[in-house]
Amino acid sequence: MKSIYIDCGLGISGDMLLSALLDLGVPYSIFLDNLASLNIDKNYKLKFNQGDSEGIRGIVCIRNQSEFKESPRSFNDIKNLLLDSSLNDYVKKKSIRVFEILAEAEGIIHGNQISDVHFHELGSIDSIIDVVNVCAAIDFLNPKNIYFSSPPAGKGIVSTLHGPLPVPVPTVLEIAKQYQIPLMLLEDEYLGEITTPTGIALIATFLDKVAKPDNMIIKKIGIGLGNKNISRPNFLRVLIIDVDQDCKDNNDKPAYETIISQEAWIDDSTPEDIAILIERLRSAGAVDVISYSVDMKKNRKGICIKAIVYPKHQNLIREVWFNYSTTIGIRENKISRWILPRRRHCYKTKFGEVNVKQIMRPNAQTSIKIEHDDLTKISLKTGISIEEIRQRLFIELSELYELDDYSN
Repeated sequence: MKSIYIDCGLGISGDMLLSALLDLGVPYSIFLDNLASLNIDKNYKLKFNQGDSEGIRGIVCIRNQSEFKESPRSFNDIKNLLLDSSLNDYVKKKSIRVFEILAEAEGIIHGNQISDVHFHELGSIDSIIDVVNVCAAIDFLNPKNIYFSSPPAGKGIVSTLHGPLPVPVPTVLEIAKQYQIPLMLLEDEYLGEITTPTGIALIATFLDKVAKPDNMIIKKIGIGLGNKNISRPNFLRVLIIDVDQDCKDNNDKPAYETIISQEAWIDDSTPEDIAILIERLRSAGAVDVISYSVDMKKNRKGICIKAIVYPKHQNLIREVWFNYSTTIGIRENKISRWILPRRRHCYKTKFGEVNVKQIMRPNAQTSIKIEHDDLTKISLKTGISIEEIRQRLFIELSELYELDDYSN
C-alpha cells in the first residue's frame, strides 16, 4: 500500500503543501467542492498556476486579493464553522484537530484557555481553506503512512499583529516542543519565516514519523512553490512511495532491509554482569547479540558487545544499555542486510511438538532448521542423540519441502 513522504527541508506552509498535493494528482474539483461545503462567498477565488522557483518547476497557489474584511475568529468559531459544513467526517475531524493544535499552542503562549484563544492571521479564510483542502487531499490519497523530513527553523524577525517576533515564532516553537518535531537549522541567508504555524500544525496532525524512509520506491512527485521570492529555491515536495516493496510483495525472493547496530566495549564489568546484560538486550527485542574479547586502552582486556536491532526498537534497547550496563556510551550505525524468505511453524511429530523454520533459497530449493532447544529436550527425554533425532525428523517433515506459502 502506498505511503507519502513530505520533503519540507526548505520550508512548509499550508498553501505550499496544498499546491504540491494538487501537482501530485489530487483533483482540483475536490477543492472547489470544499468551498461549496464551507459556504464560502462565491467571490472567493482559489487559483493555482504553473510557476518556477529559481528554475524549479511547480504549482503555486494564487490568493484572491479581495476586499474581504475579516474579524478575529476563536477556536470555537472555526470548530462550529467546520461542524456545520457538509464536509465529510474525516475532513472535519482532521481540520478541527489542526486548529486545536494551534489553539493549544496559542493558549500556552498567552496563558489562555483554548476557548479564549482568538486567531488573527491563523483564523483567516485563507488558512481555513488551506487546512480543509490539505485534509481532503490526504483523505483522497488514503496513504498507509505519512513521513515528513525535519522542517527548517528559519531565522530573523517577522512583523505580526502582536508586533515584531523572532523566528521561529512562538507558536511554531511550542508545537515543535509539544509534538517532538525536530527543527532543522538551515544554512540560509534568508531572514524570515519558512516554517509557518499552519505548516507545522499540519505536520503534527498527520505525522507518522519524522524520517526519510529506507528503501523507498518513488511512484510520483508533486512540487508546491512558495509565494516568497527569497533568492533561492522555495518549494516543498510530496512523494508517493512504496516502502520495502521487496519485503512486502516478493515473498519468494531475498528481501533487503535496514537495521541498526548498537555496540559498546566494556572493561569494568564481571562476566556474570555481561551475561545478564546480553539477556536483557535480547529480551528487549534485539534480533541478535554477540560478544567477543577486545584489547582496550592501557592494554586492558575488555568485551565488545554488539546488538542487532530493528529501528522500531532502537530507543528502547538504547535505554537498556544505559540503565543496565557500566558503559557511558554506545556506537550506533545503520546497516543493511539481505534475508531469505522464511516461515516458522510448530508441527506435531512422533517425538512431540517441534518448532521448525523453513527457508526458500534463490534457486527455489528449500531447507528446514529444527529449533535446537526442542532437539535438546527430546534427546534428554529419549536418550537418543541429537543428530539421530534431527535426521529422523528431517525424513518425517520432508513434505514441508513441497509447500510454497512464504512470508517474512
